[in-house]
Amino acid sequence: MGKTAKLEFTRRLIPLSLGVLAVVGGYFFMSVLSSLLCLAAAAGIYAALPKQRAPSGAVTPVSKPSVAALDLTGFLLGIVFFPLAIIGMVEASGGLAFLALLCLLPASASFLVFTVAVRQETSWVRFFSNGFEFTQFGLRVRVQYEELKKIEVRLWQAAGWVALFQSTVGSIGRRSAVLLNGAESTKTLVFKRRDGATFTMSSELLPDLQRILISIDRAGIDLPEGISEFQRKKIRERRERMYGGPEKEPPRSEQKEVARIAALIEHARRSAGH
Repeated sequence: MGKTAKLEFTRRLIPLSLGVLAVVGGYFFMSVLSSLLCLAAAAGIYAALPKQRAPSGAVTPVSKPSVAALDLTGFLLGIVFFPLAIIGMVEASGGLAFLALLCLLPASASFLVFTVAVRQETSWVRFFSNGFEFTQFGLRVRVQYEELKKIEVRLWQAAGWVALFQSTVGSIGRRSAVLLNGAESTKTLVFKRRDGATFTMSSELLPDLQRILISIDRAGIDLPEGISEFQRKKIRERRERMYGGPEKEPPRSEQKEVARIAALIEHARRSAGH
């Protein structure tokens, strides 16, 4: 996890702790004014900490619901259910204490919601002429096209909530990164590196897909199998217009060829004389 992701978690966890303290402390030992000051401090910390924006030209994941809605949901879950669990386990007994303990389950869900929000804020991909840079949870990986083993085109299909979950959460493994558009059906580009790492992106999110394919073709990497022969021809024609055709071996000079033939004839004459 990168520094930006840690900062985004801090932006949410400290205000959540202050909010829980305001409610629990207000019930047991704090005055109303002190509780309000805790809530004000929580809001101030959330708004004051610096926030890193995605670089210009970067492709960001689709967030449904928005990051603000995710944060609001996380704070509501935590500030409502954590105090219920704490106060209930202290004040109640028997079955009521057990019910209070169960309140920790929805309260803990606030951490999952915050994780999704942080992922949305600190994940993006940028393309360059010789490769791309994938950032997830603030950790950056620079991949050059020459490092790729294979590129595939896959049709990614999922039901509504599943598609939303995949586009929002992304990937779970350390050697896989996913950037989807949240649609139930999307055509994806799967970049496979030689070390086994994979990077999956919705083609609909990429701003200039043809230029990316031209850069891949220029790097000498085979174009994805899902691209038709007509599209391949168009891509190569545009590449030749932009960068020129492939370098041809320069023809031999006629004078050098004549001199070589003359030297062979002279050598044959001398051999015949001996």
